[in-house]
Amino acid sequence: MTMPVMLWRMAWIFKDFRRRSDRVRSLPIRLWIETASVCNLRCVMCPNKDYPATRKGVMGLDLFKKIVDEARHFANDIYLHHRGEPLLNPALFDMIRYARAAGLKTRFHTNGALLNEEKARRLLEAGPDLVSFSVDGFTRDSYERIRGGAVFKQTVDNILNLAALRREMKRKKPYIVIEKIRFRSWADSRDAAAVAALRRRFLDAGVDEIIEKEEYIWAGPDAPQPEGIRSGSPCTFPWYAMVICHDGTVTPCPQDFHAHMALGNVRDSTLHEIWNGAPYRDLRRRLAADIEALPLCRKCDRLYRKTVGGIPLQYMLTFLVDHLVGYGGFRKWLGTHERN
Repeated sequence: MTMPVMLWRMAWIFKDFRRRSDRVRSLPIRLWIETASVCNLRCVMCPNKDYPATRKGVMGLDLFKKIVDEARHFANDIYLHHRGEPLLNPALFDMIRYARAAGLKTRFHTNGALLNEEKARRLLEAGPDLVSFSVDGFTRDSYERIRGGAVFKQTVDNILNLAALRREMKRKKPYIVIEKIRFRSWADSRDAAAVAALRRRFLDAGVDEIIEKEEYIWAGPDAPQPEGIRSGSPCTFPWYAMVICHDGTVTPCPQDFHAHMALGNVRDSTLHEIWNGAPYRDLRRRLAADIEALPLCRKCDRLYRKTVGGIPLQYMLTFLVDHLVGYGGFRKWLGTHERN
């Protein structure tokens, strides 16, 4: 999708969102395609460890191709992750290549524990635009307490090796990001020197960006009430994005971890049919008029974040600048890139 076309479609989406229209004239410009809901770790903050094994799996290549063959005509980028570890899907690298050939920007998030040298080379050959790693804890003690089943040194070495191989193979992609959650209950501050040393080691090795994010609570009927004042605007997700689980189930946003709000299935319908089908339109109407009737939505922390025109400020700036300037453009534009 060219930049003028994307901006034109974003304008239509924004207009429909501001009008609270239950029918969106533009198809979604961003998709989350869950390549795997299985995971190799049991992280303390993640609901995956408690998710029934019978409901977990990996997406088949044929289903993925069906989605991409439809999405290539309207989507700008796709995230190849949701509730599990993408590297557990043996078809992941073929999926990346297929999506790239269709002209879609691709990115995925991983815990990095499985990224050995063979997988790292295959990843670089497949050529996703961005890969982000969860490294929640920059010391062995904090990391291994949070990331149950992972080995700190192995994960760090895997990330450093990917950066080294990217340089050795003279590849510009993927843009490599490390994400670190700032937990309320514990921190790395007790060993600040070790944390600072690992940051420098990552950046010196070629990691492009390190992002720290505040801990958040997954949405759900039993979730605690977020602090602050909820935005008077509805969630933007059902107007611009779509989540597709490994079995084809469509949900409105990544916060619906257990897929309680199923809106259709791509095995039975096209993305176009689902997008403005009765369940999606009913959800948009309820978000605009009676959010209290939506147990997963009314306590979602995203509705308590700072907005501009009803759109979360962080998401709006990141989306616009990353696509106008390129990945990493948001932080470079603000002058807060970790290298500076």
